[in-house]
Amino acid sequence: MNPPLYDPLSPETDQHLRPNLRRELIAKRQTLPDLERRDAELAERLLQVLDALEPETLGAYCATRGEFDPMPSVTKWLAAHPECTLALPRVKEATKEMSFFAWAPGEPLRSGPYGIAEPTGETVLNPATLLVPCVGFADVGLRLGYGGGYYDRYLAGREEVYTVGLCYACCELHQLDMQPHDQLMDLVLTEDGLYGLDALSLTLVD
Repeated sequence: MNPPLYDPLSPETDQHLRPNLRRELIAKRQTLPDLERRDAELAERLLQVLDALEPETLGAYCATRGEFDPMPSVTKWLAAHPECTLALPRVKEATKEMSFFAWAPGEPLRSGPYGIAEPTGETVLNPATLLVPCVGFADVGLRLGYGGGYYDRYLAGREEVYTVGLCYACCELHQLDMQPHDQLMDLVLTEDGLYGLDALSLTLVD
């Protein structure tokens, strides 16, 4: 019998490996070959997922450090679905809190504590569907983030939020330790497929 590719509770998994994994995966995605093709394929899959989910409120993010940029796809989808309200995150570094504020394409942005663009408005929104950047992921929907815990804290106790992690396929991890605070994604979307808790419920056209 083949051993499992992924065991979230494996005692052999060293929790101190996460910082090294982050550095390796960020470097890998920043030097991806054929990035234009990968971005186009992931963008098309994202549009198909949004069509399937039809969110009325959508949380997205401004990309940084080689992340996939969802905003071109989101902007295109919103133009055809004006009934959907978009929100972007804003963080408080002192308290490690993250909140979402309504934002529309073309409205001003400002640089946040980590150099990531943030909305300037004051209308707080709790998105029902949330696009989440991933540094890495395991196929069950376990996300590796940057280590600040902002998304995990935001999602704790918000089971009603439908989460869609976005990542490049090369950043899939076959083993990743699951920590008590980790929040599983409903979906993880890459340029070559769907992963996560809800992956079998959606069928996309290749």
